[in-house]
Amino acid sequence: MKLPDPQSSPFSALISDIEKGLIKIPQFQRDFVWDLTKSANLMDSIVKGYPIGTFIFWKTKERLRSIRNIGGVELPEPIAGDFVYFVLDGQ
Repeated sequence: MKLPDPQSSPFSALISDIEKGLIKIPQFQRDFVWDLTKSANLMDSIVKGYPIGTFIFWKTKERLRSIRNIGGVELPEPIAGDFVYFVLDGQ
């Protein structure tokens, strides 16, 4: 069995995929626990290109219940038949 290879994506590509509805947070994901300061520090590190922890995604064509809005932004549904990446860890 071949294990998946780690991949690196620029921040702009992740944001673009989220805006297109290609990256979703599944309904079963645990609640967000960081305060505003920790979240802001993480975003600062990402924007500056510093190494951060890992996001674990599940790539599937299945459609699960997912969180539709993040930060007041309504996320679109992906095109039928397209792959979706569900965040399994790293929210």
